[in-house]
Formats: sequence, C-alpha cells, structure tokens
Amino acid sequence: MSRSRLGPLALESKLGAHPSQSSVWSAVHVEQRIRLAIKVFSLPLGGTTESRKELAAEWARLKQLQHPAIARCYGGGFEETDAYLAYELVEGETLAQQIERRGRLPWETVLDYADALIAAMVLAHDQQIIHGALEPDKIMIEPLGQPQILDFRIDRYDSPYHTNQPASLLHYACRAPELITSTSNLSVKSDLYSLGAILYFALTGRPPISGDTPEAVAAASATEVPSPINAVVMECPIWFAAVIDQLLDKDPAGRPFGTQAAQLAFVEVRRKSASGVGVAEHASAGFSPLNMKVDKQEAKKVLGRADDGVLKPVDGASFYEKAWFLLFTLVVLVGVAAWFFIPPSEDKLRASAERMLATENRTNLRIAKDEYLMPMTRRFPDGKHIDWAMEQIDQIDMLEAEYQLGIKLKHGRPIRNEAERLYSQGREYEQFGDMVSALDQYKNMVTLLDPDDEKSRPYINLAHRQIRTIEREGTQSGVRVKLIEARLSEAEALEAQGRQIEARKIWYSIVELYADNQEMQRQVQIAQDKLREVTEKSKPRESDSSDE
Repeated sequence: MSRSRLGPLALESKLGAHPSQSSVWSAVHVEQRIRLAIKVFSLPLGGTTESRKELAAEWARLKQLQHPAIARCYGGGFEETDAYLAYELVEGETLAQQIERRGRLPWETVLDYADALIAAMVLAHDQQIIHGALEPDKIMIEPLGQPQILDFRIDRYDSPYHTNQPASLLHYACRAPELITSTSNLSVKSDLYSLGAILYFALTGRPPISGDTPEAVAAASATEVPSPINAVVMECPIWFAAVIDQLLDKDPAGRPFGTQAAQLAFVEVRRKSASGVGVAEHASAGFSPLNMKVDKQEAKKVLGRADDGVLKPVDGASFYEKAWFLLFTLVVLVGVAAWFFIPPSEDKLRASAERMLATENRTNLRIAKDEYLMPMTRRFPDGKHIDWAMEQIDQIDMLEAEYQLGIKLKHGRPIRNEAERLYSQGREYEQFGDMVSALDQYKNMVTLLDPDDEKSRPYINLAHRQIRTIEREGTQSGVRVKLIEARLSEAEALEAQGRQIEARKIWYSIVELYADNQEMQRQVQIAQDKLREVTEKSKPRESDSSDE
C-alpha cells in the first residue's frame, strides 16, 4: 500500500516490533484530530458485498467493547481495494518489549496485570467475543503501568479480512494446544490458556514452551510441561503459581470453568498475599473457587498430617486421649479463638494500612482504605491516629479520582461532573504551557466547589496539590499573552514545513481554551482564521483518493 491517505485518515508510519512486516499504521483523523492505530486489509476488488457487510457488523460490535484494559475500536471503513479497522493508539511499550528490557517482572506487578487483563476478558467473553491470539506483543503497557489488550476481533480466523504475518516463537508458546491443532477449537478456555502463558512469561522471563523455531514450539505445545514457576521465581506465592499452572493445563477441561472463576482466583491470591497466610497451610487446605493443583502432600508433611488428613499417632502411650490433655487443649483453643475474634487495635490498623500504602499499588491502596483506614475512623473517631487516617483517605480518593478522570478522557467518555470538568480544563492549560491560567482555574475550583460534597472533595484536593506545585515553580505576570503569541508563531512555522496536523492542534487548543477570554480575542481570531484557511485549502485534496 503506497498511499498516504485512507479515506479521512492521514497515514503516518507503520507500527509494531517489525514495521516492514506490519499491516498496522499510526494515523490521524484529519477532521477530528484523533490519533489512531489503523489495521489495513488488502483484498482483490476489496472483497465481496457480503464480506463487507460482515466486516461492518464486526466493527459495530467491537465499538461496544469498552474497558480500561482494552484498546478501543472506533469503527472501520473501505477505500478502493483496502479495508481497515480503526483502534485507539496506545502509548507505551508491549509486554514483550518490557520483558526484553527488564528480564522478568516482580510477581506483584504481574498480579496487577492479571487483575486488569482478566477483568477485560470477563467483559469480552460476556459479550461472546474471544480474542484468540493473546500474546505479549498484543499487550501494551502504558507509561503509568496500565496494560491494554490490542487487536480484538470477532471473526479472526474465518473472515477474509485478516493479515498473513509470520508467526513468532512467542505466538505459538502462548497458543492453546487445541487451537494449534485446529482454529475451530477457539473458546473461552483457549483464551485462558493464553493468559496463563503470558503471566508465566512475565514472571519467569521465558515462554512456557521451548523451541528454536515456531514449528518446533507448535509441535511441543501438546506435550511439554513448563518448568515450575517457583523453581525460577522463589518469591512468587505458591497460590499464584497454582492459578497459572491450572490456566496452562493441556486439557481445556482442566482449566478454570470460565473467566469469572479465574478472576475470583486472582482476587483470592491477592487477599491471601496481603494477609500473609503461610504457604504450607494454604496449600494443604485449598483456597479458591478453583481446584488448584497444589502439592498438598508436601504441605501435609510439613504440618504433620497423614494422607487421610488425621494426625499420625505417636508410638507409645496415647496421652492425647487422656481427659486432662483434652481439657487443656480445649482451654487453649478457646483462648486462641477469643484472641482471633478480638478486633485489631488502632495501632495495629495503622501498621497494616502503612504496609499497604508503602507499596504505592492502586489495588493495595483500595485495600488499605476499605480494610484498615475506614474501620479506624469508625472505631476510633477520637483516636490518636484519626487525623492521619483521614489524610490518607483523602490522598487515596484524590489519586483514584485522577485515575478515573484520565480513563474517561482517554476513551472519550462524557464528563458530567462539574469538578471533573474544571480540573480537566486546568490540566489542559498546564499541558498547553499556560501556568497562569491553570493557577487561576485551580484557585477558582477551591472557591467555587463545596468541600463537603463527596464528588467534589477529591478534585478540590487535586486543585490544592497543583496550586502548590505551580506556586513553588513560580509564574510571571504578563506571560500569558507572550505564550499564546509564541504558540501562534510555532504553528505558523509548522504550517510552512508542511506539518499541517501539528499546526492545527495548536490553533484548535487556542480556540478551545481562550474563546471566552477577552484578553485573548485577537489571538483567538487569528487561530480561527488559520483553521478556516487550511480547511478550505484541504477540501480538493480530501476528495482525491488516488495513490501517491
């Protein structure tokens, strides 16, 4: 494909680890100014009328698949003999690139990824959408650590609109054995196998199946048993390794019953990891809604239990059958039970919360709030740590609000909350470089919003944080007009270099941010005039779809 335009899209460059072999392009929607990832399919005559209808129906369903851990599909189109699907362009690196750079990841990070990925898969599978090609190259890791699944399809293997890229070693190492045998075996459980393979790879730095060629890996997939995770990563909780082992079962029937069952298992892994339950007791007793493949016999040896779960008798007199011993044991058990039922003290709640907070992990922050900080405020409203607890709750709510707003903006979801709207506009000023307007915006938020309103309070705290940051770095009076003039000059230079899209972004930003600012009316008018001018110039070219 030699063109630089595809319908309303201006194509930029190919994406992927091997761009020369890729069929995915970065592109910009000329009118909407949105950067996209475009997957292009070329067919003789562009396909049949029926196949075009099927692809259009496919992208209509994919548009409904919206989750923070799924790269969103915005639709698709046809142009001469080409068809395309338009996806959200995710910034960051693939999981494969991250592992190549770091060797392997801490189990805590991998568990965070697992939580996000399984939640996305639950949503997709509930809508009868199976990915069918999950692998580390199709997992993007954003700069803030959020994973996103790329390239969801409805009819990946039977649609004429598919690519013919050479399969890699990792592709076959992450593919369920039954799917290698026949693509007709595509199922929820084949996706679960792929997830297990991805997590195994992230934890150990090596694929679960070895081989020097893709063909060798494919042949070994049905029989080769992956090395135990704990033999490579000793610090990984055995119950996390057990979940992954079951996901990697060669027999689909041996894998979790469904995606929601696997999600429950990951929730239990996190709960047990946070509570510090001993490995031996945990492995012996079982822990999740799944039938985990833990070596219970080894754990029972550690606990001194026989195969039937009964304590082995000691040679000699059976003193434990004596009345005095049974009475003593009963007293001890009652004491232990009473000790367990005594609620933790204020100091213990703080210590537990501090352990969770120290991880700086979003999930652990929520655990700290729900299980330790909130109980502390309810049980000890006049306690010595109440101010500290309230401050930590405010911090957690503030970070969560900022995260959720970022997700909304990223996926183009509507903002209905006034506090969200005001804060997002302040951030836009900052990103544009106008710290004076940003500071004014944040100060207005503090004045206008009600601190007692549950929805507004996190954004008021965010505004206070940004005010402190900007004032610490300092602002200069009169710099605002100079800044806008400089950005107009920058846009003019970009236009002269033929970089129309970048110039348009600057003009649009000036119009959107300063349309109501009387001080900036002249600059806003200049930006509006330039936008009209370039739009008029581009009209003849937009109707020309010939190859360049």
